[in-house]
Amino acid sequence: MKHTKNYLLIFVLLTLFSSCKNQTVDIEKERQNAVKEYVAKMETERQQKLDVIQKFYEVFASGDMSVLPEILAANYTQYPSDPGQTPDIEGFVKHTQDFGSMFSDLKGVPSHILVDKDLVFVRSELEVTHSGKAFNIPATNKRIKLTAFDLHHFNEDGKIDKTWHLEDFWGAYSQIKK
Repeated sequence: MKHTKNYLLIFVLLTLFSSCKNQTVDIEKERQNAVKEYVAKMETERQQKLDVIQKFYEVFASGDMSVLPEILAANYTQYPSDPGQTPDIEGFVKHTQDFGSMFSDLKGVPSHILVDKDLVFVRSELEVTHSGKAFNIPATNKRIKLTAFDLHHFNEDGKIDKTWHLEDFWGAYSQIKK
């Protein structure tokens, strides 16, 4: 009886082992696939941010605000806000409209864009025509160059929720005043 139990146990174990599939895992291939998937995901997220950034700057050239709900988070905040303006989307709209009333015929695109996780840094070199009152100076119709630096923060939904911006308005003022 004792030997029968041992034989039975051996039979069950052999049956179990023989029913298991022998699989070898190529660790290097698995690692390469994981890296490829990660890089593809990062590139997709980067491209999505670049698409949003392109739409953001097109607002200044076109004045078309209809794209804002698509690219700006409901809690969007800009730093600093212009004097007398709120730092939210409404303030951004006013900022954009004011810019368009002072300067027209906007030419130029971001010259440098750096994407780092949820932050996108943009340096822009623009050419505009001083076509409206700016810095308390009536329109001169001079063509001037303007440099701007922006840092955008993206939320989990892929929308911009914060922008820190700095424009070289002293340089613009100096060109207009000449």
